[in-house]
Amino acid sequence: MQKSKKRTLFFIRAYNDLDHFTPVIAEFVKKNENPIIISYCGLIISNDYRVQYLKSIGAIDIREIPDQKFISKSNASTFFGKLGRRVYNYTRQRNNWIARIRRRFFFNFSNELKFLHENDVVACVFEWGTPYIRGDLIERFFLAAKSIGLKTVAIPHGANVFVNSDVTVAYKKQFSIGKFPDNSDRNLYDYYVLQNPIRRDGWVRWGYDPIKTQAWGSPRFYSKWAKKNVTLCPAYSPSFNCDGKLKVAFMQFQKNYNINKKEIKKSLQALSRNPDICLVVKDSTRAGKEYFNKNKLSGELGDSMMGWVGNEVHSPSLIKWADCVVVFGSSIGIEVLIQNKFLINPIFFHSNSTLYEYFGASHDVFTIDGFNSVFEQIIKGDLSNDKNAINMLLSEMVYAGANKFDVPKYYYDKISSRHLDYSK
Repeated sequence: MQKSKKRTLFFIRAYNDLDHFTPVIAEFVKKNENPIIISYCGLIISNDYRVQYLKSIGAIDIREIPDQKFISKSNASTFFGKLGRRVYNYTRQRNNWIARIRRRFFFNFSNELKFLHENDVVACVFEWGTPYIRGDLIERFFLAAKSIGLKTVAIPHGANVFVNSDVTVAYKKQFSIGKFPDNSDRNLYDYYVLQNPIRRDGWVRWGYDPIKTQAWGSPRFYSKWAKKNVTLCPAYSPSFNCDGKLKVAFMQFQKNYNINKKEIKKSLQALSRNPDICLVVKDSTRAGKEYFNKNKLSGELGDSMMGWVGNEVHSPSLIKWADCVVVFGSSIGIEVLIQNKFLINPIFFHSNSTLYEYFGASHDVFTIDGFNSVFEQIIKGDLSNDKNAINMLLSEMVYAGANKFDVPKYYYDKISSRHLDYSK
């Protein structure tokens, strides 16, 4: 009898997860291991261009198993809906009496245990976060995997490009009352993976296990995958004409990251009235996290605002279309640098510090007028990228502070290894 092949199970919640997981999953597909993807938060992935690529290179097992309660609570928008979400989240914590009673009498992971056994799963790969904040389905799979000794790994669903640690409003508020974030649940994974040493060291200082918390580099921005990703990505073909004008893409970022909303709004208004440019705004890939709604703001913008797009337009294709890209806080700036476009970094949009200015890899602006100065330099051909600074940033973010190596293969080797490697 032929011995069944051991398989790895990946959990996908949102667009970002798929974006960062795909080059890793591809390594398992290439090895003919028929990895499993469970999409559990209502994201339909079967026709996504990245999944189509995975299907084209080998066998992959895709399951749609929505956690309906988690989806419902996550999408709550009314007052009572948000109140219900707070109650739901409270009952899902591990350190209160309601949660303990619920788990004692109403919690059962026998179906998930059966799934793992029947599908010969040896490792479960989750996104960043704790095993207890993504709903019952994820918790049941995590506990089932732990109970039979399977490897559990949390890998990035994004890339954190910040130098400081208190990057969100919530973090700042916690510290202002003398409270430290509780990261103990993240230490339950066998590996908690980040891309770069600077970020890894910051989290270790906040209580992450220094042995389990490791920097493996960025598969999403690994050079070979990034180049392939652009060719696979559906092209951005706008209907408007930008002949003779500078094409500017403006990447929104998440609203809770210490942003200066007034300055961003004024800058958008000014850019949209600049007759020398064509402006396209792209929403955050985390749906619902953007700070401006295009329907509310569009009436306040000028004629140079040519488009406002969401996840129907993929960032690599928009960047390929653009001459320059405005980015602050988001890791998509790395894609800009890889494509050798001009990365415009408005320092005054937020109070965080990023690796872009840390390494000098971006063109930083400090006022609204600074945009016009940079645009004029690009139009005249007087602006150039600092290749040495960009290479230093890519070394830190993509190659974990080291020389170039095959990042997706490294992830594959660590996840598929029979043993845990805590030597670093």
